[in-house]
Amino acid sequence: MILKCDHIDCGNNEKKWLPYIVREHPCGLKPHPFCTRCGMVKNIGSDRATGRGYFINILSQIEKYLQIPGSSVRMRLVVKDLEKIEDFDDPYSMSKYAQEKVFISILKKYYQIPDRTLQQFL
Repeated sequence: MILKCDHIDCGNNEKKWLPYIVREHPCGLKPHPFCTRCGMVKNIGSDRATGRGYFINILSQIEKYLQIPGSSVRMRLVVKDLEKIEDFDDPYSMSKYAQEKVFISILKKYYQIPDRTLQQFL
């Protein structure tokens, strides 16, 4: 069993200058804090990771919108896949954009929904 890191930020003097990326678009360099325990670099943008509950609520809205028989089973499979992803809601290792990409790829496994429809819910 792998234990999650509690992440302790480094001090201001130890920050590393790294590329600042917003939704896969480079925006220059900025100083990034990192965890002194595991070394993971913190996401400093406004595109911060959210909890699994946010995506489960979106899934519930999609299920109500589609009204497909047996969608509760599909919904459970999507939630199980989200739970398998380590550090999905960790603000150090994921951005919200990365979470959305993972969520959409999981949804496409179980639902036949066009990207345009999915984007309306995100």
